[in-house]
Amino acid sequence: MEGKELIDQDEKLLQERFTAYFRNFECPLYFFALKLTQSELLSRDIIQDVFIKLWTIRHQFDDIKNMEDYLYKMVRNKVLDVLRQLAKDRKLRAEYFNDHQWEESRTYETIVAKEYAFALSEAINQLPPQRRIIYQLSQVEGRSRNEIARELDISPSTVKNQLTAALSYLRKVVAGQIKLF
Repeated sequence: MEGKELIDQDEKLLQERFTAYFRNFECPLYFFALKLTQSELLSRDIIQDVFIKLWTIRHQFDDIKNMEDYLYKMVRNKVLDVLRQLAKDRKLRAEYFNDHQWEESRTYETIVAKEYAFALSEAINQLPPQRRIIYQLSQVEGRSRNEIARELDISPSTVKNQLTAALSYLRKVVAGQIKLF
């Protein structure tokens, strides 16, 4: 019984060391792989493979002098293997580049959306006070022209004119401020 308990204790210590390595190095290794591959999906797969490999050699942890260097070399080698595979396999290469273009497209769309929201916000702040209030009541709160007219004690035609002027101004200013790559 004593031998089995000793083996269980050794295995538990190895699990704890593995967990510590994973917690300390997973994120930096991921960003290292991402820098090399330019693909989030591919980088996650590579890091997963590296840690699976590390788990399989857990009984050799004491033989590894510098775990950080060892892990970075494992990631670099895995990236090189994957890139070689991509170079050889046309179908795999097509999947990778389709995925890569999707990530770039999504990043581009996010940047454009943020730039648009910022430009719109700045333009709204430049509206004259009453026009800004009418715009916000109509476009943000969804109120009708008659409701706005009653609340602000102005005619519905004034609301219509002010809203038309606000929308026209915002279209012109926002279109002129957004600079797409």
